[in-house]
Amino acid sequence: MRQLALVATLIAALGTSAHADLWQQAIERGAAEASRDRYEQAMHDGDELAQRANAKGQNPRTVISLVDQAVRSYKLAAEARTAESEPYFRTASLIESFFTDCSIQMQQRPPTCPIGMGSKIDVSRAKEAVDAWDQFELRAPLDPRLAEALFSRAILRTKLVTSSKDARPHLEGALKDYTALLDRADGLTMLRLEQVWGNLAETYMMLGKLDEAIEAYQVSIDKGASSSTYYGKAVALDRDERGAEALEIIKRQGIEAFDDFKDDIRLGGVFYVPAGEEFYYFGLIYEAFGSISESIANWKLFLKSGAHPQFQARAKQHLDALTIKQQAAPRLRPPPPDPFDLYP
Repeated sequence: MRQLALVATLIAALGTSAHADLWQQAIERGAAEASRDRYEQAMHDGDELAQRANAKGQNPRTVISLVDQAVRSYKLAAEARTAESEPYFRTASLIESFFTDCSIQMQQRPPTCPIGMGSKIDVSRAKEAVDAWDQFELRAPLDPRLAEALFSRAILRTKLVTSSKDARPHLEGALKDYTALLDRADGLTMLRLEQVWGNLAETYMMLGKLDEAIEAYQVSIDKGASSSTYYGKAVALDRDERGAEALEIIKRQGIEAFDDFKDDIRLGGVFYVPAGEEFYYFGLIYEAFGSISESIANWKLFLKSGAHPQFQARAKQHLDALTIKQQAAPRLRPPPPDPFDLYP
């Protein structure tokens, strides 16, 4: 009798356990379905708001409000399903499109990126986008879109240099992104690799790694880079005490290339950080073409900006030499207007 009672108790216990497991599974299944429903609805809302923000003819205030609402919807989606990477991809892409991409190729320029200020961005938005790219990479390291994400994140890290007291972490992060992008380049990316190599070279130079910068600039040039990359290599050579080579590279590009370069900077298609770095380029280019007064003016602007303290002494050498040369052969007519009158 006692054995029968024990068996009955055991069967009852097993039945209760199985019943509890079924209930637990049902609860978990219901929770999963509910979270999926919340996720899909939030993603749908975010996409709809993003599309409305992209509609033509809206004032910037309305656009900003719609983008903010879309970002909040994507955040709700991310909270509903924490393992999903897509909300972070769309968040970063959306912020980049409307707040941080100041290139002249855009049909609708972001509300916070006026003409001529290619490196001026909304810092809080840029940091938000970088964080979103970080979360996307963490959840989807094999996603083929990661190449574009790495490039975008590197650009944002570089632009954050201007607003940061310590630029090195941003530059080292950008260097890591460009290197990772080149390591995973498989021919399927839509990115132009000469641009990646050129940006990598610029990052090396900002970190004071001139040998690596010169080498990377040459790879970019070999892959068909534009004149701005030749100018970058010239600046790196000059800073490496190879001034004659630098001036020769600039001369070979010609005046028309210089005019195009000035337009690109004015319109934001090419930017340099920190603010004032562009004056080193102009000082060197004007010097190569024998425009002493214009070169002196831009060397002074570079020194006044305080950009890249490690290269200030080299700029001072140029300024001193050109000042002596100007005093020995003063100009008989006033110089033409400086192109940097365009800058505040």
